[in-house]
Amino acid sequence: MKWVFAKASWLLGFVCLSAVLFGPGLIDFIHLSLDQKELDQQLATLSAEHEKLAEEFKRIESDPIYVEGLIRSTFKVAQPGEFVIPPESKSVRPIEARR
Repeated sequence: MKWVFAKASWLLGFVCLSAVLFGPGLIDFIHLSLDQKELDQQLATLSAEHEKLAEEFKRIESDPIYVEGLIRSTFKVAQPGEFVIPPESKSVRPIEARR
């Protein structure tokens, strides 16, 4: 029985000593690991967005019809002789015919 008590006290002492020596560093390591995972997720999101924007940039450089469509839709621009007709708003109901 003394042997079990002696072994348990050594184990307890080792755990306490390890907590004192390595505890703060271990906590910092855990925080840094969590930060790294978060930054890896942000990197993946930004990389995907970068690829999407790079493809759109290539299309803008090489496709004049796409550029014209962007200009027309963004700035509501029309060529001479054309009329810009905005789409109907869903909040406005057409007047029903009277019977």
